[in-house]
Amino acid sequence: MRKLGAIFSILLILIKLVEVSQLHFDRDFKNVFQQENDKVTEIANDMIANGFDKSRPIIVTEAFIIVDGHSRYMAAKKAGLEKVPVIIKKFESRDETIEYEYKMQLNSRRLTDGEYFAAFLKLDEIRKQNPNAQGNSDEMIGRQLNKSARQVCKMREIAKKADAALLEKIQTGAVSINKAHEMIKAAEAKKKAGEVVEEETTSNTGKGINQDSFKLGVLFVLSELEKGRKKGQILKDKRIAKLELGELNLSEEDVARISQRFGIA
Repeated sequence: MRKLGAIFSILLILIKLVEVSQLHFDRDFKNVFQQENDKVTEIANDMIANGFDKSRPIIVTEAFIIVDGHSRYMAAKKAGLEKVPVIIKKFESRDETIEYEYKMQLNSRRLTDGEYFAAFLKLDEIRKQNPNAQGNSDEMIGRQLNKSARQVCKMREIAKKADAALLEKIQTGAVSINKAHEMIKAAEAKKKAGEVVEEETTSNTGKGINQDSFKLGVLFVLSELEKGRKKGQILKDKRIAKLELGELNLSEEDVARISQRFGIA
């Protein structure tokens, strides 16, 4: 009991009452974490009825920038309070302040994927600017975000490859981090498959097959199918290897008709 009393005495010394008007947000940090209006209103109503809960002071820097207690600060303004209890915490750098802000948010609330992604971007930026940073960056940032290195790796790939539209969907919560990563991988696979098909149809191999002769071959097969020939018979037809329009025995009207019917450019 004596130890507990001593702790409370220390806290009372550290806690100061300051004007609400003196406190302010870090602009970059506020853009990452959005405060929930319903939660702010609920806290404000409680403050009107019971006053500010002094057991949960707002933590601020020496410049009175809020690093923890953003919702409580907004609620205090909404409730019309003039002064609030704060603890002034000293930080060696702005980066250290931001890392502390993220830590407190991670410990006190459930973040959206958009907030996790924004936090990753900021922490990764800080790490890149730190010449003394050691260890695997994905693992280190993962520990800060309480995420696996694999999940951080996904966020890194999204940051590198996603377009503005997809990034906006992540931020608004329309698309999760995992879904965004799946979409990027699917787009890459589709593009790769398209490149393979294009390479196969445009490169000269064996009998000199290129894109034009490939189309002629398709026309030949379709025209023979129209005549009622079986697939096996068509494949054994020696004319298919020559792939010249004259060998197909098709008039221009036949070519136009078949092309239109089967959508061949």
